[in-house]
Amino acid sequence: MKELWYTREAACFEEALPIGNGNLGAMVYGGVKREKISLNEDTLWSGFPGAKGPLGTHEGVAEGEQLLRAGNVKQAEKVVWEKCFSEWSAAYQPAGTLWISFPDAGEAEDYRRSLDLEHAAAHTAYRSGGFTFRREAFVSFPDKVIALRFTTDGPQAKAVVALESPHPSRPATEDGVLALRSIAPVYSAPSYFACGDPIRYDPFDENRALSYAAAVLPVVASGTCRVEEERIEIESNDFILLVSLATNFEGFDRPPRESRIQPLAVCLERLRAAAALGYDALRQRHEEDYRPLFDRVSLELGGENRSSLPTDERLRENEKDHADNGLAALLFDYGRYLMIASSRPGTQPSNLQGIWNEELRAPWSSNYTININTEMNYWPAEPCALPECHEPLFDFIEGLAQNGEKTASRLYHCRGWCSHHNSDLWRLSEPVGGPNPSPESVGWAYWSSSAGWLARDLWQHYEYTGDLEFLRAHWGTLRGAGLFLLDRLQDSDGGLITPMSTSPENRYRLNGELCCLSENCAVDVAITMDVLSACVQAARVLGTDRALAGQMETALETLKGYTVGSKGQLLEWSREFEEPEPHHRHLSPLYGVYPGRSVTEQTPEWFAGAETLMRLRGNDATGWGIAWKINVWARLKNGEEAKECLDNAMRFVPAEAGCSYGGSGGLYPNLFDAHPPFQIDGNFGITAGIAELLVQNGPDGPVLLPALPQAWRSGKVRGLRVKGGKSVSFSWKDGRVERTDA
Repeated sequence: MKELWYTREAACFEEALPIGNGNLGAMVYGGVKREKISLNEDTLWSGFPGAKGPLGTHEGVAEGEQLLRAGNVKQAEKVVWEKCFSEWSAAYQPAGTLWISFPDAGEAEDYRRSLDLEHAAAHTAYRSGGFTFRREAFVSFPDKVIALRFTTDGPQAKAVVALESPHPSRPATEDGVLALRSIAPVYSAPSYFACGDPIRYDPFDENRALSYAAAVLPVVASGTCRVEEERIEIESNDFILLVSLATNFEGFDRPPRESRIQPLAVCLERLRAAAALGYDALRQRHEEDYRPLFDRVSLELGGENRSSLPTDERLRENEKDHADNGLAALLFDYGRYLMIASSRPGTQPSNLQGIWNEELRAPWSSNYTININTEMNYWPAEPCALPECHEPLFDFIEGLAQNGEKTASRLYHCRGWCSHHNSDLWRLSEPVGGPNPSPESVGWAYWSSSAGWLARDLWQHYEYTGDLEFLRAHWGTLRGAGLFLLDRLQDSDGGLITPMSTSPENRYRLNGELCCLSENCAVDVAITMDVLSACVQAARVLGTDRALAGQMETALETLKGYTVGSKGQLLEWSREFEEPEPHHRHLSPLYGVYPGRSVTEQTPEWFAGAETLMRLRGNDATGWGIAWKINVWARLKNGEEAKECLDNAMRFVPAEAGCSYGGSGGLYPNLFDAHPPFQIDGNFGITAGIAELLVQNGPDGPVLLPALPQAWRSGKVRGLRVKGGKSVSFSWKDGRVERTDA
């Protein structure tokens, strides 16, 4: 069985178990005397459209570029900080908590708490007083409810159910349903920004931000049930709780106060429809929806499989010898499970924490960090046969492009569209960071190449599926990202270079000072190569924009590529600088290796430079940084280095470190990736990396076992996808492919 399991209830978020359907998320704690289910809804964010007007100016960009070209780097950074930034992004919000108390509960024996990945359900079971108690929880995509069932073979047990919201709320209980109406904040400052009033609300009845409702419908098979204004009292040995959440979100460009959606009415309609189906039918419909997605791919790795150990103990044991191949396979499956649970057609894309967040001021606002993290969330989508789960990102990109076109025109006087390092539900495209206490924010906020990185996913989806109608429908957005990059190129000594930018979140030392702005940063070069090449190919496939494709081809021919340094390494900036953080977590200069395609064995000098840079960076980092390294080493055809990175990514991080912003990465007891703190991108990066070690797209078709670690001498994989709409299945023994299946 593919499961996470434990012998005690969860004490905190990093021990609880996640369930979801892309729109609704829940964390199940498995408490014996008091069960906690934390609740999320994917459109519940702070703010509203237009809440954060653009503050940056084209004059600021032009002045900064002139100063940088003249060698006045720190002055250029001061100008960018003062004249180019907008406000913070909005923040993803928790919806509340469902509490189920059991006043007569005794001490538990034979306790077992688990997450079944094959059926997408969380279970809790234990014995008390000679009787067995069981619980099951799942989130239905077809029926849009969270379903929980509580049973015992003993006498009827008492349960008290309550809903709690962290936001201003009013009881709205009616017709046997416990409900709350609540409002989201109009403003929520990032957790790392100190201010006197970090969370602000409008008056309840004059709210400009989102409104939402949470509702619980009890279904009692036998016994008694009484729904009061603020709680439900149940006495039964078999009862069900159906939970629904809804906001009045109508679109990224629609003010919530103009919405026609009545969240409570939506909740009640869904709950009554689900109750009419009955629990068994709900569960069957849930499995019939989920299983075809999860079962498309399977992986078996030979060697040790310590599934008989509780998952937290298993993590600790694996740190001793790194021999539990079954744990690596479980992590691969867990990433696929989390993608299905957090990103489905019609929902919002997976954010920094997927859809699971309990904090009003979550780490990095639990937003869309689009200088790597959001993109990494979708690395497994195509190779792991989950293209439907990719759709929310495509919808996000289309909306972002609408706002990004205004940003590109106003801030840069360029055609096309752009975005920077942060975005949110409202598709923010501006550079954010103000008001901010330090000009150091330039190093992470001033980077306008994220639109190109996002747009490559549109082309990648076409490459994997061959869906010509999809490419035609999204050509304008892909084309727009390429237009912006083309317009931003500048002539320098007879060649084209990328303009003033940063290498996301990294800095160099110049004349004793820490600096970040540079021309021709390697990541910008790589993304420009990637996107212009994709645009040229797409234009040919579609038979359109021949003149533009010709301009892009010419630009590619005259673009100054990567620079190799004195140690043989690919350089991160325009020239070789002293690096204060030589092991920096961001692998931006290696974008061309992965996820890009401009550095391959067909470019031997760059390929060797990438390998040298990887060795200089080392195989440790924060959680998602290690996951990126797995993928880069896989592309460099070095399975042993990739396995070392995977072992580092599988370190046990105790749950009490959940609030820490320091230390190396690893996994929390519930296998959530520890940046630290929790970021889900590391989970998705690990899954993508394992797939990359087994199958890659080569110039002449699929390459099997391109970077197989020595420890994985035998195994079997089914259903991985490669370009051209093909599925790959095969087994291997002693490091060699033994059998392939069509």
